[in-house]
Amino acid sequence: MKETKIPGMLCVLISFIPWIIYWILCGMGNATGIVIALVIALLLTTPQIRRMDFNLMDLTSLLYFGTATIATFIFNLNVFVKKSGFLGYFALFLMALLSVIIKQPFTFQASKRDYPEIYWKERSFIVINNLITGVWAGIFMANATMFLLLNRSFAAIFSNTLIAFGIAFSIIFPLKAPAYLATKEFRKYDWKVDVKRSKEENEYDVIIVGSGIGGLTCGALLSKRGYRVLVLEQHSQVGGYCSSFKRKNFVFNTGVENISGLWEKGPITYLLKELGFKKDELF
Repeated sequence: MKETKIPGMLCVLISFIPWIIYWILCGMGNATGIVIALVIALLLTTPQIRRMDFNLMDLTSLLYFGTATIATFIFNLNVFVKKSGFLGYFALFLMALLSVIIKQPFTFQASKRDYPEIYWKERSFIVINNLITGVWAGIFMANATMFLLLNRSFAAIFSNTLIAFGIAFSIIFPLKAPAYLATKEFRKYDWKVDVKRSKEENEYDVIIVGSGIGGLTCGALLSKRGYRVLVLEQHSQVGGYCSSFKRKNFVFNTGVENISGLWEKGPITYLLKELGFKKDELF
């Protein structure tokens, strides 16, 4: 039976459920919030134990609420109820900080659900997850500080606002960051061209030799950005290895048999959107 794939961000939100219940109930002075949170943490980690594939945030929840249960109901310590906001967020801050130190940011596992394995070892993929985890570490520490210094009501409002910001950042940043990192990496090879200057009939900003799929893509992207582009090709048709020819009513591919990268967040899908094409109209 095929396992249902849960989006990465939804997994992070699910991992927050025991904490939300804990903060709400203990904020009202109800210690049963600790036990309920522990039960939910156990339910979340049990499938992970079977797969031997652990989520660091869920393990942190299990350890924290297990400790809180022992301290509250065996040793009669009320600190996990009275200081639920500060202690909870500080524990999450330590978890996020530790995950960055050991080079396994806690958002990394969630991101793996949304992107194919080919991306997991890419430098940009790791950098983006380190930055997102760093932002969450800052949010957790800021919230812990607010619960330590401010009135609980004000701290709850500000902390929820920061959590909402963290969720929005975690969704939007991965969509924008790869293009920025790629642009930054190749900026050293950039050259200054005045695309607005009027040009003679045979004057071009860029000349591309070869009309294979790489040359055509490069030309299309540069043209979209305002460059005047000339693509040179010695053959009678364009496309290079991404073309075909016909012999006696049979069509033969010159090289390419299939095209990958067409999943929702794949590079070809992104490229088609950039050039104004709809994937369903071409494939």
